[in-house]
Amino acid sequence: YASSQSLAAVELINEPSAPAVTLDVITRYYEAGYAAVRRHSPTAYVIMSRRQGAPPAELLTLANGRSRTVIDVHYYSIYSPIFQSMTVQQHINYIYQSRASQLSKITQDNGPLSFV
Repeated sequence: YASSQSLAAVELINEPSAPAVTLDVITRYYEAGYAAVRRHSPTAYVIMSRRQGAPPAELLTLANGRSRTVIDVHYYSIYSPIFQSMTVQQHINYIYQSRASQLSKITQDNGPLSFV
């Protein structure tokens, strides 16, 4: 697939579980995965998913300074009771008021992209 123009990105793993997977273990995995992707494609984005339950910025140091990296951040509104009684507009407001400030911590000039 490396020579295919349709290869845009490779996500190395989706939502590893914290604390079952330590930051040290996932960091070594992502370093090896990044190197493997780069051996075959200099242009494909390498997507790194934060550990489930871990802060969104935990991978920022790892992803910074590497070419074409993305931090994948999942936010779930379905599993918390506070969201169950919200209207659609309240959900939207919550994203702008709470999630935006969280995302600003990982969105930096010349830093990795963020997928939400």
